Amino acid sequence: MTGGGGNVGAVITQLIFFRGSKYSKETGITLMGAMIVCCTLLITLIYFPQWGGMFFGPKKGFTEEDYYSSEWNDKEKEKGYHQPSLKFAHNSKNERGRRKVASVTAPVAATATT
Repeated sequence: MTGGGGNVGAVITQLIFFRGSKYSKETGITLMGAMIVCCTLLITLIYFPQWGGMFFGPKKGFTEEDYYSSEWNDKEKEKGYHQPSLKFAHNSKNERGRRKVASVTAPVAATATT
């Protein structure tokens, strides 16, 4: 998202604010900053039911398997077309790592002093 959006955004920004003499450089930079802030605020609306979003947590009981298999209808599931999606969901869950409930500090090894 960042790479593609950054490249396209740079071209659009260049065309809108810096091509021609409609805006001065100072006004163009100010408007470009406002555009960046507005576009960035849209990211706060991204929400994944199994992981949550910026303002809301995940839906209870909703798993990666539910999310990735939801794009398949019942007939496709009967034929097994959804199996690669379930494998991806399983890999996604395994790569996430384990959450540590409490941190345990390891004892510091004693060093010999002479």
